[in-house]
Amino acid sequence: MASRTLAAKCHCGAVHFSITVPVAALPLGVHLCHCSVCRTTHGTYTCFHAPLPAGVRPVFVAPSSLAGSTTGYRHATAACTRYFCKTCGCHIGDDDYEEGKTIDNPGWRIASSLFGRGLHGDGSPGQAFMLRSHALTKSAPSGFHEWLPTVGSRTLPKWNPKPRDTFYPPATDDPYEPTEAEHDADGREVLRAECHCGGVSFTIARPADCTGEMTSRSAELPDRWLACLDTCDDCRLVDGAHVIGWAEVPLSSLVPRVTADLELGTLKCYQSSKGVMRTFCGVCGATVFFRNLATSGNNVDVATGLLRAPEGVTAQRWLHWRHGRIVYPESGQKYHADFTNSLLQSFKAWAAKTYSEDEVTGHL
Repeated sequence: MASRTLAAKCHCGAVHFSITVPVAALPLGVHLCHCSVCRTTHGTYTCFHAPLPAGVRPVFVAPSSLAGSTTGYRHATAACTRYFCKTCGCHIGDDDYEEGKTIDNPGWRIASSLFGRGLHGDGSPGQAFMLRSHALTKSAPSGFHEWLPTVGSRTLPKWNPKPRDTFYPPATDDPYEPTEAEHDADGREVLRAECHCGGVSFTIARPADCTGEMTSRSAELPDRWLACLDTCDDCRLVDGAHVIGWAEVPLSSLVPRVTADLELGTLKCYQSSKGVMRTFCGVCGATVFFRNLATSGNNVDVATGLLRAPEGVTAQRWLHWRHGRIVYPESGQKYHADFTNSLLQSFKAWAAKTYSEDEVTGHL
C-alpha cells in the first residue's frame, strides 16, 4: 500500500518525529477540542488533534525520544497521556486508550500544528490534514468556535457527547468553570488563572486596583485589559496549536507576586529568541506567560486558555478583544491560509457585533 511520511518538530527541536500514513487515509481529519482539560493543559482555547490510523505511531528521530525528550501528563480520570517537550513545553499529542485500546497498544492523536507549511490547505497538492470539526463546544460557551465557524468555504460542525454518554462527562459537570466571581481578602473582584494540575495558579486584579502605568488597559473599556489572538510561528511551535490568545497585564496585578524572571510554582522558562521569555507548567505542560524584555516593560502576557471567568472562557467582563485583533497574521497565512483568513474575517465581525456603542459607553 502506498504511504507517505510526514515530519514534525517542536520549537527547540528536542522533539523530532515522523509518521508514516497510508495515502488512502489522507487527509487526516483534525478536530479542535474545546474541553477544559485541553484548554488548561495547553493554555490555548483549543488543541488541533489528528487521530492516527490504527497501527500508525510517531517514530522519533534520534537523539529525540518519547521518554527522553517529553514529559507525560495523565490526570486521575484521563483515558490518555498527554506529552509535551521538556525544554520548550510544546504539546505533541496524546496516546489514547479509549475504544478498546490499551496502554500496550494505544491509539495516537497528533498535534497537526507541528508539521510543515502547506499540509493543511484544502485541495492543495500536498494536503495531509483537514480541519473537520469543533469538539466539546458545550464546555466552552461563547468560545473560540464562535470565532471560527468556517474554514474557507466549509462550515465546521460542532460535536458534543450524547446524553448519558459513559465516556465523556456532560459539559455541566466541567469542574474548571467557576459559577461565581472570586474576591481577594479586601473584597475586590479578581480573575483566577490556573493550569490543569494546579501547579501554577494566580489571580489578576482589575485596572482600577493596580498602581503604576496602565499601558495594557483598554481606553474604551477602562475596567478591562487588552487581549488579542496570535498566529505567529514561534507560538505555534511552543504551544502545539495554530493560535493562542494573550492578555497583557502588569506584573503588579498578579497575586501571588510573580518576579521579573517569571518564577512561580511549577513554571519552567524557555527563551525562544534573544530577550523573549516563555514559561510553561513543568507538570501538565500549559503555556502560561510570554515576555519580551525589550518591549514589555513591566507587563506580561498571560495565556487566556487558563482564565477561569464565570461569564465564560473568553472572559469578556475582564478582557477587551479590541477590533478582533490578530497579531502576526502573515505567519498564520503562510502556514495555513484558509484557517487564518477565515479567522481574521470572523473574529473581526464578532468584535464589531459584540462591542456595540452601548458597551463602549459603559452600559454592558
